[in-house]
Amino acid sequence: MEVKNVVKELVSKYVKAKPNRISLRLDWEDKRSVISIYGENLKESVEYSQTIDFTSFAHGVIEAFREAYGELKVVPISFREEVYENKNVALDLYPTGSVGVFDIYIEYKDKR
Repeated sequence: MEVKNVVKELVSKYVKAKPNRISLRLDWEDKRSVISIYGENLKESVEYSQTIDFTSFAHGVIEAFREAYGELKVVPISFREEVYENKNVALDLYPTGSVGVFDIYIEYKDKR
């Protein structure tokens, strides 16, 4: 299975729980990755015995949210940061490659 689809499948399980942060942490030495999903009463971490590239991680998360909340448009913020949003949700993508961390912060526009 393509790495992007592995990420999408994992995130899709938790989209309805409305996580507020999804993080990828890479361990370059041991060639493994950990994806953590955080939210109110939610803290799940899944370890993979491979390194997940930042692009596949971002695309997997974005696709899971597109399926749940509809099409997302990109808003460039800075050199490293982009926001994907629509009337329902905003995903703030913030990669920090030098430390092997990619955080995606999620804001839900409908507070129900």
